[in-house]
Amino acid sequence: MSSFYLEGGKNILEIQDFGEKIGGAKKDLWKERGLSIADLVGMNDAEKIKLIKKDNVWKRPNYQEMVDNGMPVRVAYFIKLIRDAIPTKPIITYRDRTPELIMNKQEGYVEFVGKIRDYAMNLSKEDEIFNFYNDFLSKYVTFNNPYSVLNSSEAYDYINQKMLNLLNIKNFLRIDNEIIKNQFCFTDEEKILSKFEIFYYSKDNTKFTKYNDRNTIEHKERFVKYYIYPKEQFSNPDNWKENTFFIWKNGEIIKNNLNSIDDAKKYILDNYEVSPKVNTRNRKKKFIPKQLKNISRDGEDVRNGKDITGEDMLKSFIFKGGEFGNWLNDNDRHQSLNYGFEALMDLSKALAISPEDISLGNRLSIAFGSRGSGSALAHYEPDREVINITKMRGAGSLAHEWGHALDDIVGKKLGLNGFLTERYNSTDPILKEMKDIIETMQYKTVCNKETTKLQREEYEKEINKAKKYIDSFFPEKYLTENQKSQKESLVQKLIDNSETSSNNLIDYISKGIGNKEIDELSKLRSETVGKVIPKIERINLAYLQNNINIKEKNIGSSQKIKTDFYKNSIKFDDYFSKTDNGYWQSKAEMFARAFACYVYDKLGYKSDYLCGHANKVINSVINDKGETEVIKAFPIGEERKAINEKIDTFIKVLKEKEILHDYNENVNIYDEKKESENEIIL
Repeated sequence: MSSFYLEGGKNILEIQDFGEKIGGAKKDLWKERGLSIADLVGMNDAEKIKLIKKDNVWKRPNYQEMVDNGMPVRVAYFIKLIRDAIPTKPIITYRDRTPELIMNKQEGYVEFVGKIRDYAMNLSKEDEIFNFYNDFLSKYVTFNNPYSVLNSSEAYDYINQKMLNLLNIKNFLRIDNEIIKNQFCFTDEEKILSKFEIFYYSKDNTKFTKYNDRNTIEHKERFVKYYIYPKEQFSNPDNWKENTFFIWKNGEIIKNNLNSIDDAKKYILDNYEVSPKVNTRNRKKKFIPKQLKNISRDGEDVRNGKDITGEDMLKSFIFKGGEFGNWLNDNDRHQSLNYGFEALMDLSKALAISPEDISLGNRLSIAFGSRGSGSALAHYEPDREVINITKMRGAGSLAHEWGHALDDIVGKKLGLNGFLTERYNSTDPILKEMKDIIETMQYKTVCNKETTKLQREEYEKEINKAKKYIDSFFPEKYLTENQKSQKESLVQKLIDNSETSSNNLIDYISKGIGNKEIDELSKLRSETVGKVIPKIERINLAYLQNNINIKEKNIGSSQKIKTDFYKNSIKFDDYFSKTDNGYWQSKAEMFARAFACYVYDKLGYKSDYLCGHANKVINSVINDKGETEVIKAFPIGEERKAINEKIDTFIKVLKEKEILHDYNENVNIYDEKKESENEIIL
């Protein structure tokens, strides 16, 4: 909705959200305080499944900060034990068959986790650890017998054995041992000292002896006897002072004759450092396309020189709703609406579809800068069926995100419960056109010098495999030079006659006839080694000879190989990070990038806000050979033409199914609003 009001003698246009409230926007969320039942009211079923989890109801505490602010370490660790015992998400079983029962479990989870969160985060004293049952858990469980408990209805079955184990904490011994083992909230000094043991030495608790002719020290400490094999300087009792301390680590004495525990600690801290964490994973950097310096467009003036309003977006594209980020001022909102309107009109023209189809049946919503997070330029939310474009960095990604929306909403319309690209292995005939697109994105059939070279290499591999197999039956020490020559001649005949012998493969396997070369090799082995080649081995050799024939015939034939688009997408996953493994090579992402290129090609003129990033998924990297390699994770050349043809067919079929409709050039795409429709506020 748009409205005018007076401020200092000026008319200011205030641009607000339009259409139905989308809900779930970042500006409406509960990130800091934690999810509550009230927050579930505006969520749909998909969002509840996605968002109702422990980390959202009870944000992971900063235990170190809590300890730094004065909380006892034992209390902080006990809070961690309570939180760790809670299931990560609602437990929905086969008994929860109806939406009402599922909702009851979800709401119960949020309610119970919220209550245990509030109880735990209010703990402050060590003695309160032993009151966990009386102060909290007793309200939710009753002991059926000494070995089992019953959850009350208010616990919703979320009190498990892991939580009940906390009732067995009768003293601090277990907690202290776990704190040390896990180095929980340890300072750097504590982390160093935890790697060592400091023992008290006296003649009463330490004995020097020998075991298996090795110098041995038997040391008794807190009812535990240690057997230490000391280095030479520590093996002589004359080198030890009575009533002192020594340092021990991993079976080895580090230092002895220390006057006090403090002296021992000082020695450790003076001579050892915290071991740096080894990063076992190569941290990948993020790939972020450069922001477009200028947003250009060469198309006709579809706005008739007017500023677009939210009502125009609703009327022209039948969007379900639209919203703006709180931090976008009116000028930003004006720009977003104008750029978005022009881009979406260009999209309808590129696809030759009605502008009203942009919302995919009044399902799609659009947001400008209200739902973004992190470094994402733009994104599509399948739960809410909304595209979000960030203020300016998102310019250029609209076609990509609309491709995601098309993939998802069409899948839902066809009864496949989500993205068509994610149902690739389904046998549903509805998916044929999308399967063709995916197949064309990932593979191509070619015959060129490179494939012929690879085919010849495969042929040579099969020959070498057969030769090695034959050599295993003919140890050289049993062969004369003449016999070696005879064997090589037979091997060559086996290779040369592979086609003829392959035609007789079945007869040879079933009847043992039709392969003269193998028979002669077996006879030669009998004459040289004294034994024929066993029957099963002769059959294996016949299969190898058949493989040689297959590989030879394959040389120069067309071959199905990965497209450059697919190979480069895989390389992007190797070099660049994203939330999920395999992001860049995923079918959904490859389709969205290919779709943006398709729109770019179909449009025929510049429309940066719509598809300015289509050809920008490109980067130079240093490969394993130390060479600079340019990677383009979008289709180009003949591959792009082939993919475009498949998307053409896909759009045509969607029109046949009346999911999309033909573009009518005679429709007036901008209907100037009457001034009387604007509300003037004085």
